[in-house]
Amino acid sequence: MFDERLHELLMMMSLMICTIVGILLGLRFKVFILVPVIWVVVGAIIVGGHGLEMIVLTVVAAAVVLQIGYVLGCVVRMYLDAYLHERTALRHDRLDLSR
Repeated sequence: MFDERLHELLMMMSLMICTIVGILLGLRFKVFILVPVIWVVVGAIIVGGHGLEMIVLTVVAAAVVLQIGYVLGCVVRMYLDAYLHERTALRHDRLDLSR
């Protein structure tokens, strides 16, 4: 029972870390970064030494969560870029009006 509970906790933490990594990748990189990152995650999961069913399930879950995090990061980046562009435009308007 304890081993199963620990495994569930580790799985949830791994998926939360994958989500955060996906968000950070979405904030900084283009979509092509997901392929090598997913391969690194696959390698790390295989090294973990679980059964084939658990490896497949974990790889699929990690890849999906990375992609969801990436999309969330892209959305945040889009809104952040729009906000910073508007803020810069307002600042430039104020400087032009004062002259």
